[in-house]
Formats: sequence, C-alpha cells, structure tokens
Amino acid sequence: MSARTRRRELDVPRRRGLAAGLRRWTIPAIGALTPVGLIVVNIAAFIVHHLAEFRLGISVLAFVSGLMLNSWTATKIYRVAKQRFPTSGLLHDRNQEVVLIVGMAVIIAISFVEALFCYNGLSNERDLPNSPTFVLGIVAIAIPILLQALFSRLLGERSPDGGSERVDGYPLPPPPAPGDGWKP
Repeated sequence: MSARTRRRELDVPRRRGLAAGLRRWTIPAIGALTPVGLIVVNIAAFIVHHLAEFRLGISVLAFVSGLMLNSWTATKIYRVAKQRFPTSGLLHDRNQEVVLIVGMAVIIAISFVEALFCYNGLSNERDLPNSPTFVLGIVAIAIPILLQALFSRLLGERSPDGGSERVDGYPLPPPPAPGDGWKP
C-alpha cells in the first residue's frame, strides 16, 4: 500500500459549520487564555505603575473615541429624525449647515467632558481599580452595540448578506426591468 493511499484512509473529511468550527477552536482558545491573561496583567501593571505618563494619552484617546462614537450616533439620530419627521423645518435641507455646526459643537463638548472625566479618574493609581470605573467601562462597551441594534431596527437596515444596502451604506441599484436584461 502506498503512502498516499494510507494517508487518504486516515484522513477524516473536514467538517463544516459552526459546531465543527467551535470544536476545532475550543482547545486552542482555552490554551491561549493563560498566556493572554499574563500579558494583559503585565501590561496593566506597567500602565498603572506609569499612570502619570499614560494619563494624558489615554484621555486623548478617550476624546477621539468619544468624537467618533458621538458623531456616528448623531448621524444615525439625524437619519432617524429625517425619516420620522420629513416635513420638520429644522431638518429641511436649507438648515443642514446650521444643524451640522450646532451638532458638532455639542459632540465636541460632550467628548471633551468625557475625556476630562477620564483624565480626572486616572489621577491616582491607588484609587484603581474601582467599581464605578469598571461598571462605566462595561456600559461604554455595550452602548455602541445597543445603539447599532436600535438604529438598525429604526432605520430598517438589514444585514449585508441579504439586505437592501451595501456594506458602504449606499442603497443597492434597482433590479433591471423585465425585458431589459443583457443580450449578447
């Protein structure tokens, strides 16, 4: 018997699907937990030990993150408002620049206050970890996920695999009319 034939006999067909993928990745994922945990603990200890040096950088990142999330949220709120109240004078196209400027001023102010709270919260490493910071972190992780679900529902957006929009947000082109198909 050749080596190639023997190999074919021993090969188990590659199973597909979610359950098969979970079975394949469970043990490697569990094995990676401890090294990842050790790395995270070491990085956290280093950051806490040098908190004064990291404080401003983390606050700047919080400001940028706040700008991005708040701008995204404001854009979605504007789309929902235009969809729900199309005749509102405030949402008319001629007022779009004023709404944009006022909206950006509010977004910048909110993001600045969030970054300031972050900066003040990192003032003393002896106060870390604390439950308010931990709970606020969990809430901050949940907010974009919950907002995406809410806006998808309010705006009637569907998933890219069977939805009415492309991944980039632009609508799909209308299907060709009967008889307008391509002919060679």
